[in-house]
Amino acid sequence: MENPTAEIHGIVQALCTESLADQQNALDQYFTPDAFFIHPLCRVPSFSTRAFGHELNSRSLLRYIFLWYRFLSPHIDLTVDSAVMDTKNSLLYLTIRQTFTLWFVPFKLWQAHVKLVTVLALVRRPVDSKGFPSTDANGALVNSGGPSDKQLWFIKGQEDHYQMEEWLKFIAPFGASLLWQAWQLFATYLCWLGVVCLWPFAAAVGHLNREGLGPGSKKTTKKQ
Repeated sequence: MENPTAEIHGIVQALCTESLADQQNALDQYFTPDAFFIHPLCRVPSFSTRAFGHELNSRSLLRYIFLWYRFLSPHIDLTVDSAVMDTKNSLLYLTIRQTFTLWFVPFKLWQAHVKLVTVLALVRRPVDSKGFPSTDANGALVNSGGPSDKQLWFIKGQEDHYQMEEWLKFIAPFGASLLWQAWQLFATYLCWLGVVCLWPFAAAVGHLNREGLGPGSKKTTKKQ
């Protein structure tokens, strides 16, 4: 990628909503072979190409996750609302809305309307004539090249962050997220109740600390 914030919208669509060929091309063209993936329900650690009967790397495993994702929901409505680049730390932040529909649930009786924040770890790499990351004779990534070599941004890793109520929509539909929201409101009530009930004690301790008479204060320590 030359301009990640401008190009990432099309890349996400290719990965999640377009044909399987487009999905494969997006993975090969924009992800490094040792890309990692972190999700509340699954994880792919970063590792370079290894020989396990056939060549395998972490990007290969990542492809199976995207394939399974498309298998469960062949039609996904997805929108990237915003993309912000943290150039200093080489991170790209995305806010995404998607509708996930299981194919085996009839009449679309269950759909997960979820929001998430995706953090993409980016890295600049020299590219070959086809625009893919340059590799040496052993297939290892080349981190730098000559002054005339063109360098592009590639995705080194992806982390998907969901609020609890959002990922509950995937695994416990039909109101589970509403139960979680009810628990959150109850936890807020407990915070209020705790402050009201313990306010006199907290005020007394604060007063003693200001006077230098509280536990651990300088005056108390000197007396000991």
